[in-house]
Amino acid sequence: MKIQAYDVYSKIASGNRINSASDDPAGLAISEKLESQIKGDQQAIQNIESSQDLLNTADGSLQNVLTDLGRVRELTVQAGNGIFTDEDRAVIQNEINSLFENIQSNVQNTNFNTKKLVDGSFTNQQLGVGANGQGTQMTIRDASLEALGLDNFSVEDGVDKIDEAISRVTESLSEIGASTNGLESNLNNTRVSEINQAASQSGIRDLDIAKQVIELNKQNSLNQYKILLQNKQAEQAESRLGLLI
Repeated sequence: MKIQAYDVYSKIASGNRINSASDDPAGLAISEKLESQIKGDQQAIQNIESSQDLLNTADGSLQNVLTDLGRVRELTVQAGNGIFTDEDRAVIQNEINSLFENIQSNVQNTNFNTKKLVDGSFTNQQLGVGANGQGTQMTIRDASLEALGLDNFSVEDGVDKIDEAISRVTESLSEIGASTNGLESNLNNTRVSEINQAASQSGIRDLDIAKQVIELNKQNSLNQYKILLQNKQAEQAESRLGLLI
């Protein structure tokens, strides 16, 4: 009885119904499998969130490229006005060149965990690896001037090349947006999985403390009653023995 009471107190102190394999071998095995899945889900959540941060970094970089290209287009349209002299167009070209330098610097300096993102080197990379290895392949397009066909651009070329470059960057942003949405869906599913498996594990392993305390108090009351009864019987036996003497 003392061993049983000690075991009950240990369970109440830990809050666990299963503290060793002997408590419930099958339950322990299931609980450990669930624990492995829960840890896998937790790591998957971290992976997905990191992947989202990476895509957000690439998105911000390409948004800046798009803004610079929009300004280049404005300047190119401006230079097409016949009222401007060659000197005026040279000034406009200088501003365009400065914007192109910004774009090239942006492309070369955009990275995440040392990985360059928008220079064409980020290809077929696995993002958002889930608890069971599932993920999505992602390639981020090259946003350099060479890839956009603008490495030798001048105001005399007109807006067609700029429009084509803007279209390429916009398509790249759309691809990033689609991947981001996919990761968000994967993240939500993984969080639900983690919650459900944690609830299942809790149902197997956690102790119903209120119920256990009631049972313990009931057992203690029975033990006290047995002790009182034994004492009473001892007193009666002692009394009968006194009468015989």
